[in-house]
Amino acid sequence: MEQTPKPAEPAKPKSMKSMYAAVGAIVVIVIVVLALYFGGVFTPPNNTPGTPLNIYGDGSSYTSCSSYTNCGFDKSPITIAHGTKLTWTNNSTTTSHTVTECVSSSGATYCPTKDATPLSPSFDSGSSGINSGNTYSYTFQTAGTYYYYCQYHNTMHGEVIVT
Repeated sequence: MEQTPKPAEPAKPKSMKSMYAAVGAIVVIVIVVLALYFGGVFTPPNNTPGTPLNIYGDGSSYTSCSSYTNCGFDKSPITIAHGTKLTWTNNSTTTSHTVTECVSSSGATYCPTKDATPLSPSFDSGSSGINSGNTYSYTFQTAGTYYYYCQYHNTMHGEVIVT
């Protein structure tokens, strides 16, 4: 004798409690992702060259750092929006320079009363310096006024205003 198969039972509806829990979890995930995005965690890497700045002049009128009057940072002060990448180029033909943020540990000699310590992780091109023709880049994520100097020529100062 043949048995006829039983018809499949219709799916039981999930309880409202389970549905609310799933929707709640999705809402929490969306809020966390948005908070991280607007907080800058998901900012895509900026591989563009950045806004150009010159160390020491344009390369034609300033060829050596024989005196502090012909050394400097071009486009200073400069005002930029947060998230902007700046790229300094050493146009000197003979001298290395640094781009070092003024922070409380810089000392009063280099950056009197100009301390950007609370604004960011400090930026610094490094004590080995930026050799002729080389560049240093930094992306400014936090609004504020940043002061910087050259470690080798401590009367060379610059300023970045981030809005």
